[in-house]
Amino acid sequence: MGSSGNVPVTRPPTPIPVNGPQQYQTDQYENPYYLHNADHAGLVLVLDCLVTASDFPSWRRSMWMALNVRNKLRFINGTISKTFEEHHDFGVWLRCNDIVLTWLMNSVDKKIGQSLLFIPTAEGIWKNILSRYKQDDAPRIFAIKQKLRKIFQGSMYVSAYYTCLMTLWEEHKNYVELPVCTCGRCECDAALKWEKLQQRSRVTKFLMGLNEGYDQARRHILMLKPIPTIEEAFNMVTQDERQKVVLPSTFIENVAFQAVASMTDEEASYIAAYNTAHPVHKPICSHCGKVGHTIQKCYKLHGFPPGYKTVATWYNARPPAPFQPRMPTSQPQPRAPPMQQMVSYTYPM
Repeated sequence: MGSSGNVPVTRPPTPIPVNGPQQYQTDQYENPYYLHNADHAGLVLVLDCLVTASDFPSWRRSMWMALNVRNKLRFINGTISKTFEEHHDFGVWLRCNDIVLTWLMNSVDKKIGQSLLFIPTAEGIWKNILSRYKQDDAPRIFAIKQKLRKIFQGSMYVSAYYTCLMTLWEEHKNYVELPVCTCGRCECDAALKWEKLQQRSRVTKFLMGLNEGYDQARRHILMLKPIPTIEEAFNMVTQDERQKVVLPSTFIENVAFQAVASMTDEEASYIAAYNTAHPVHKPICSHCGKVGHTIQKCYKLHGFPPGYKTVATWYNARPPAPFQPRMPTSQPQPRAPPMQQMVSYTYPM
């Protein structure tokens, strides 16, 4: 009976909660060796293939996301390395490695793919591409800085102008990465302060590149403390742009009023002198010869409208011909007598 106290107590198995941490087992992609029926060798993961070095930043980001969705990043970053041929997972690893390898080959230019064809692992292909294109390209960095210095809104919408700036900033960030403390003992938050300084510089560049119509919004945002992020500044300017689209007439009237009110005496005298030197030429009717209308609107030819009696009477009444003095006509002069008579008349015999 005393030995009965050493009998082990059998406990029921602990049930696995339905919503507990074991729920991930239903996701088959949790297994990095899993391949769906759609994961075939001819699949193209990204739309834009890698052709030149300028395509590499966007291509790398797109390829990274596509492989992460299928849980295949471990095959390119070296987390899942090649196993021995005697290992029971060697066949599965070889199949997944070749699938990722073909995906990388399909996403680059044909000439680039030919140079990568005989690299046996997907990790080796990825490192080869990184060594080719991910490097400090000083001329490209200089070109990006020049574009950022010269870009302004101009005829672009605010959204298009903002997109151009963000594209250049992200590309520049790909070449010049922000330094991060790796020792783990930094307490001054230098990286965070540097990031805030870059954000302030971006907001200033975005606002100063806007057109003159956004002066009021620009002044308002720059006076805010603390200065907003680039996303918040973009939203504020976009709201101001929508208001201008809704009320364009009010803006035009205000501008016209300001232009008239700000006219100086010198400008007014100049306009008056210009109008005097350049008189407006009135039309002349080719039927009646009057000034102020053409033959198409001549009442004397087409008839007077109703209620135009007074003017019609005056118009039909021909004014008396102006007095024009005649030139005096030559009077007939008496003929001179013959020379003999004049002589006899003067000297009688």
